[in-house]
Amino acid sequence: MSRGVITQGLDNDLGEVVQTFDTRFLVAIHHGDVDIVKLAREELMNRGLNGDGRWVGFAKAGEQLGL
Repeated sequence: MSRGVITQGLDNDLGEVVQTFDTRFLVAIHHGDVDIVKLAREELMNRGLNGDGRWVGFAKAGEQLGL
């Protein structure tokens, strides 16, 4: 993975998790068939976390993430 792809202070090691993604998933993201930001928000909500990764509870996470 190119170091230039990692932005906003994201640790390069965290960015390398993309290497574990199924190829079909990567292709779907590339073609715009998957809204990766929405997926991330939904997963954070399902974990009860806000946009900063802090526990706020499931309902509040949904509110704060706009879901």
